[in-house]
This record gives sequence, C-alpha cells and structure tokens, in this order.
Amino acid sequence: MEVLSFKLWGDFGHFKKFYTTTSPLTFEFPPPATIIGIISAIIGLDKKEYLHSFQNHEEFSIAVAIVNPVKKVRWSQNLIDTKQHFWLIDNRTQIRIEFLKNPAFVIYFRHKNQNIHKKLQQHLEQHTCVYTVSLGLSELLANFSYLGKETLQLETSATWQQIRTVVPFSKLQNDSNVIDFEPNKEVFKTNYPIWMEPDRVVSKREDIVFERNGQSMRCKVKECWVTGGGEKIVFF
Repeated sequence: MEVLSFKLWGDFGHFKKFYTTTSPLTFEFPPPATIIGIISAIIGLDKKEYLHSFQNHEEFSIAVAIVNPVKKVRWSQNLIDTKQHFWLIDNRTQIRIEFLKNPAFVIYFRHKNQNIHKKLQQHLEQHTCVYTVSLGLSELLANFSYLGKETLQLETSATWQQIRTVVPFSKLQNDSNVIDFEPNKEVFKTNYPIWMEPDRVVSKREDIVFERNGQSMRCKVKECWVTGGGEKIVFF
C-alpha cells in the first residue's frame, strides 16, 4: 500500500466531544471525519460536497499518530448573540471551553482516486492549501509539513506488536489480553465518531485506544502495516 504521511500541528486545538454542550470538552486527537475535512481543505474540495468523495470506505485509508503529549487547558470565552443587538454587553453568554495545548499529529493517508491522492501530494510538497487549515475551530490555525510517500508492508501475526498509531477496538484481536499496560505509559480508551454521511450525520462510532504521551502501544492486532522505518501503524 502506498501512503502519504504529513505532520499536522498548532498552538491550540479543539475537537468537540459530542456529549458536551454548555462546557465543551475536546477529544485528544482529530477524529477521522475531521481529518477528511482537513485534507479536503488542503486540496480544495467544497465543504458541501467533499464528504461525497469519502463514502466508500474501501477506497481510502486513514491512520493518526499522536506526537506531542496530550495537554489540555480551559478558559472562559464570551459568546455574543449576533442576531439581535450584538453590541449590548448584557447580550453575552460566558462559557468555559477545553482546548488541546501544542497538539501535534502524524497523519497517514491514501486514496484510490488518484486525482485526490496526487493533488494532496502536490499541495503537501509545495506547502500550499486552497482553504485555511485549522484544528477543529476556524480560530485555531494549523500548520503542516510533508513527511513523504512510502510503500507499506502488511503484517498479520498473533504476537505482540508495538503500534505507533491510535488503534480502533475492531482492529484488536478477539482475546481477553490484547493490550499490554506497560509501566510509564498512559493508555486510554474513548468513544470516537469515525465516519460521517454527506448530510453530516455520524454513521459510525467506535472505541479507540491510544497512548496519551505519544508513545507506541504494545498490542495484539488483527493486522498492521509496517513503514520503511519499521514503525507499525493501524488504519481506521
């Protein structure tokens, strides 16, 4: 499998958890549907149409690795109702929002549609984008850098593997002991939205396991893909 990899980072990020409203909390890394939006912004797919290019999940693959340790901060923000008299100070609502601080990720991506695949490679190589790239909210601007293109080798084994990326639960082997909780590593499990329909309705959610300090996890997975540098990754 030939994939493109690029680093994505920023000062702050916010990927809102679906079950929080008045005090929004953030996921630890961008969900696959968000990564699709970021890639679409880079190559210039219209925001009302881009999800149509990502409905056949057999045509593309996405994996994400956490680079910087997950750090979260919270601060209050004033929201103003701009529909009526937005200049009046008594028309504001103050809420506390949680943000990721100094988030950084490595994204692995491939698409069978060569128009999408090659266009992304071109923009990454030239460090250009059609639309502004952000980390969840338009105010949280992001940067990216091209890491390269490489061919991955499939590996299937029942033995323990050091996985560099986050791992969906469905990719773990059907066993009671599939995650090694090693000392000095912090492994978490969170339910994430995975795929989204063109009408922006989430069609799939799944539990994801990850190491919050950006280290690899020792797991038993059904299959993984090995990079030229020996890193093992798992796709959604």
